[in-house]
Amino acid sequence: MIRLICDLDPIDPRLGLALDEALFERARMGGQITVRVWVNARAVVIGRSQAIAAEVDLEAADRLGIPVLRRISGGGAVYHHPGNLNLSLCLSDAGRLGGVNQAFHQIGKAISDGLSSVGIRVKSAGNRLIVGGRKVGGAAQARRGRALLYHTTLIVRPDSIPMERLLRALRPGYRTPAVPSHPFPTTSLSEIIGEEVPLEQVGVAAAVGIARTCGSEPRDGVVTQDEIRRAEELVREKYGTERWNRQR
Repeated sequence: MIRLICDLDPIDPRLGLALDEALFERARMGGQITVRVWVNARAVVIGRSQAIAAEVDLEAADRLGIPVLRRISGGGAVYHHPGNLNLSLCLSDAGRLGGVNQAFHQIGKAISDGLSSVGIRVKSAGNRLIVGGRKVGGAAQARRGRALLYHTTLIVRPDSIPMERLLRALRPGYRTPAVPSHPFPTTSLSEIIGEEVPLEQVGVAAAVGIARTCGSEPRDGVVTQDEIRRAEELVREKYGTERWNRQR
């Protein structure tokens, strides 16, 4: 059985990232495959090995009251907001998905197939999801042994705060001494379709696609109390600290 956790109320982004790690830890201990569909309140989330000041206009983020957080996976900086849908996959054995590039391909195609079932056509290209030459989603991975945390964002609706106000990679002269972001023209599913797309419709369709690629159908589940306690501990020890978020 694959557990589907769907919570579309915008969550404190510190807790949002911490829950991903708590579920990943459970998967590493042999827990069931979990697909999580969730929404963050506004935040900028940078990759594990990125340089924070090179990626984010920290003064602008402070003025807007937007936290800047570091995740445990690789990849580039992402602006999260309530119109962004997050999809996370945690499993103990990623063998059937292959290496990093193969997993990007297989899960990207799974999301594409899932969305096509509700009439939304996207194309998987590396770690991106593309429509008409514009990106609507990007993915990153963390691996510990054979265990995998794979998470992706889908831009379902645009936000009132343009990404360019926060992400330096979208500005001329971007340079970084660490792992770079790779800017790409973006759009949202709602802008493409011409009407507002329900987050739940997108999330469930994509989750079904992911689950089927992992060999099963999803079944509604919840985060356990132990997982919640571990996530709250991770907020205190990691995601709520400058030591972690601003280490580079």
